[in-house]
Amino acid sequence: MPDGIRVNFDQSAFERWANDPTGPIARHLDNLAQVGAREAVRLAPESPAGSGGRPAGWLKRHIGWRSGRDARGIYADIYADARTPQGHDYGLDVELGTKPHLIISHGNYPLRNRRTGQVFGRIVHHPGTKPQPFLRGALEYLRGIGR
Repeated sequence: MPDGIRVNFDQSAFERWANDPTGPIARHLDNLAQVGAREAVRLAPESPAGSGGRPAGWLKRHIGWRSGRDARGIYADIYADARTPQGHDYGLDVELGTKPHLIISHGNYPLRNRRTGQVFGRIVHHPGTKPQPFLRGALEYLRGIGR
């Protein structure tokens, strides 16, 4: 280094700036999370007749974003908090798919599709579903715009 030039790095000032929930990094994270949530809504599948006892568009209406600060610093989350009528994480099932499983009536009555009138019986052998990665797709989209 030439004589007379000195660089001092104030780590504590940098940490305060980098973790300021109203600062430029937090605003950038918020912007990315909003864009990512919009992309997740675009990618999320929608059954015209609804699915799992919920109306059409249920999953899309339950995709959002939030930001905050914890012990590790500022963060932004993109989430899908849609639940089935039984309280199961519907977004997770759509994102990762499901294995074949049984659906069992919780009463002394058959399972049915009320929209079509179709009756299935008290136990249904569901074949499972294929993954439809709308959240991972949104993150891949964000990776692409960051280049």
